Amino acid sequence: MIVVRRRMGVIIASTLMVMGVLTPGLLTSSVAAQTMRSDQVPVTYRVNTNDPVVFITIDDGITQSDAVAQVVRRKKLPVTSFLTWNTVRGDNAYFSAVSRFDSVQNHTLSHPVLTGSGVNVRREICAIQRPMRQAFGARPYMFRPPYGVGPRDTRIQSATSSCGIRHIVMWDAVVDRGRLQTWNGSRLSKGSIILLHYTPNLGADLKVALAAARAQGLRPAPLRDYLR
Repeated sequence: MIVVRRRMGVIIASTLMVMGVLTPGLLTSSVAAQTMRSDQVPVTYRVNTNDPVVFITIDDGITQSDAVAQVVRRKKLPVTSFLTWNTVRGDNAYFSAVSRFDSVQNHTLSHPVLTGSGVNVRREICAIQRPMRQAFGARPYMFRPPYGVGPRDTRIQSATSSCGIRHIVMWDAVVDRGRLQTWNGSRLSKGSIILLHYTPNLGADLKVALAAARAQGLRPAPLRDYLR
């Protein structure tokens, strides 16, 4: 069974923004480094490790699929979910099940572009820390900005630091509608962070991600074990 949640427009907007962020011309050579650090909260695009591992991260929370939950349970698949609170609240059991071998983390209250004018950045990030702890049993310490916009923005850095976020997590690969794309057009590598979304295509996209990792001799690992 697949349950499609509200805010379907986010799927289209997210995909367009994600593909733009992953365009090689938009990434400097420094961004290609495995871990980027700012003055406050480190920004990670790829984990610095020699272990043959990749990391499965899934954003938003618009769609629920029993088939995906079954795959996670059967394979004991570590999934880091970056959830938008206004989309998922009240559906704690499903997202807890999908993230049972890793963790649930912060993806804002309502999924705005945080660098936009009039956005209350602190409220978007910090106001959901306590509710998410109550819902999922742990206070988020990782954060992913919607659309991947502004991880080093002063307001975002200040807000994340003040409410207990210790890692801003980006990505270096994305699977969308059955297609894998990395930031440089190459294959997955050790420490790659793969972005997927809770869409109706998640089951198929998850298979693509796992097959691509397996082809490179890589296995999914819990992100929480590498970004403590």
